[in-house]
Amino acid sequence: MKSITRLTMALALLLAMVSLAGAQSWTPLTNPAPAPVGPMLQLRDGRILFHEDQGGNARNWWVLTPDASGSYVNGTWSSGGSMQAGYAPFFFGSQTLLDGKTLVVEGGEYNNGQAVWTTLGSRLTYSGNSFTWVSNAPPAGWSTIGDAQSVLLANGNYMQANCCSKQNAIYSGPNSWTPTGNVLAVRNDESGFTLLPNNKVLAVDVQRNANCFNGSTKSSELYDQNTGTWSCAAETPVQLWLQADQELGAAVMMYNGKVLQFGGAVSATAVYDVASNTWSAGPTPPGGQQQADGPAALEPNGKVLAMLSPGLFQFGACQFFEYDPNTNTLPAAANSPQCPADSSFVGHLFTLPTGQIASTDFDTAVYVYTPAPGVVAAAVPTILASSTHLKPGSVNNLLYGKQLNGLSEANGYGDDYQGPVNFPLVRLTNTSTGNVYWALTHDDSTHSIAPGTVMYTKFDLPASLPNGTYKLNAVAAGISSNTITVSIP
Repeated sequence: MKSITRLTMALALLLAMVSLAGAQSWTPLTNPAPAPVGPMLQLRDGRILFHEDQGGNARNWWVLTPDASGSYVNGTWSSGGSMQAGYAPFFFGSQTLLDGKTLVVEGGEYNNGQAVWTTLGSRLTYSGNSFTWVSNAPPAGWSTIGDAQSVLLANGNYMQANCCSKQNAIYSGPNSWTPTGNVLAVRNDESGFTLLPNNKVLAVDVQRNANCFNGSTKSSELYDQNTGTWSCAAETPVQLWLQADQELGAAVMMYNGKVLQFGGAVSATAVYDVASNTWSAGPTPPGGQQQADGPAALEPNGKVLAMLSPGLFQFGACQFFEYDPNTNTLPAAANSPQCPADSSFVGHLFTLPTGQIASTDFDTAVYVYTPAPGVVAAAVPTILASSTHLKPGSVNNLLYGKQLNGLSEANGYGDDYQGPVNFPLVRLTNTSTGNVYWALTHDDSTHSIAPGTVMYTKFDLPASLPNGTYKLNAVAAGISSNTITVSIP
């Protein structure tokens, strides 16, 4: 648990002006956010949804639309609507659903500024610039949801945890939930869900688990969507949490078939091998750096960008690091102007369709990190077939391909924030003007991130799409597919 009050940082401006080696990798948005923002979620038409968070009105959402060249740095802001009166949460579960028009937010550690572990929720339906939020009921009998984690399973179902019990439930439609397996640990609180390429979900326990490894404090669990049950996975090489706070850091599924897990108020990392169901030690963050809640994001080149800070929810001495899976090392990365004065828990990272990474920290300033060039070849999605003669405003066009979801959710945090980007997006670039347009993708045949998965998505074209010849690409987790040429009309 954490305080929601940001410390006043008198030296913030001075720190932001400090020039560090490699600082050119961070670029502020040309247009600051209209309000302090934090969590980010992917809309299926290329836009990004931002939650107005601490310091603002937490009922509100904002939309970042890339410019005509596809740049998010030069993007523009518009309203993403407001959730129903009485629901203004901090630290909640959330997912974008596969229908291409619905997003669900559930719970919150805080509501209207009060620590209440609320069961309130809200459901968004969006189309173009219309954003409509309505209340969404919790699972029957639940008295808490709070800051609990969620995941979109490989079969496309949204699974939500209850922070303060063993319970989990599957979203089955507006105001409707179906119970699924209880975790084997004491409760879900402070853990996190990570979608794996074998279609299971990994969770590292942050309490002593009497049901795994003789009451181990280093247990992890696996959820099977086919049976709806949890089983003991493997023991981590070190205990990644402290009893005093039970916090845990981000987990990111990497392109080498392994998950990088950051410790909470513990300076440690661990690496989970999905194929062998084994854990091994990762690098120890230097200088007492920890991640008692905090963000990490997968870069197209296979490295993992992460924001760490020393001490439990302490501000100051924040540092970005980049994990290299090839060397199992965690060297310091270029720091954002915001990070030195922050604590890791205020940070949020989000892999953009461009392969860059957006960073927020409950401020109006949003920064974008440009990673080192390079793309992991095995992670590139492939278009296998698509109609090449399309009409503006046409709907339900089919695109077939291989691993169109990508191979990772890409973004991690812990229990308090989910912003996965393992969705197929469709980008069209006019060959004459260079202008970039995005289709609305929806109703994917699977949400699996298994390598080589053959699947399809449907896409709707903007009615205002100019006639011409276009390069069409599928994009997943910031990585672009092969190019096909299409004519419109």
